[in-house]
Amino acid sequence: MTAIDECASRDVTIPNHRAPGRPRDEAAGRTILDVTRRLVGELGYDAVTTRMIADAAGTGKQTIYRRWPSKPELVLAAFLAHAEETVDQPIPEATPARERIALFVERTFSSLMHTAPAVRGLMAMAQHDGDFRRIFRTNFVEPRRLAFAQLLEGAIADGLFPSDHDLEAMSTALFGAIWLRLLLDERLDAEFAGRLTAIVVDGIRGN
Repeated sequence: MTAIDECASRDVTIPNHRAPGRPRDEAAGRTILDVTRRLVGELGYDAVTTRMIADAAGTGKQTIYRRWPSKPELVLAAFLAHAEETVDQPIPEATPARERIALFVERTFSSLMHTAPAVRGLMAMAQHDGDFRRIFRTNFVEPRRLAFAQLLEGAIADGLFPSDHDLEAMSTALFGAIWLRLLLDERLDAEFAGRLTAIVVDGIRGN
């Protein structure tokens, strides 16, 4: 079983942060997510309340709770939307395998440089709330790992890596480095992204 097959076999459900229904509902949902991301980025996770978000978005708390049952789930949805916009954009198929991997790592670092305090707050919440930990892992962590596993499998198909490499271990090693720097509030810059990519690529190729 490949890393992709293993991830796909799990019950992975991405939260529907893009509210269904009329365009007006879509716009309202987007406003709530944008306001959430801005307030948490400016004030910090702990300082922001659902009431503050509702007031700033020009809506009611019940409107928010109909879509997101709790503050952690709302904040998670807001930053998941940001990750989709900044990290998960398609990479042209003609891009060489090594450049695809480097771009993915750079995008991940760039996104986290803007969202690190909020993501740390969500990770802290996940340590104390088992239900939220499952949601956080399923909706935020696993899709990133799956996307990277797909890049590695593409690199195998392109002949960059040997076909018998342990993709799960390599994905864990990469994200372990990212989460460690995130938790320690160390800079996630392009320079370190390049060094980490070199270790991943050269390590797999046995250089």
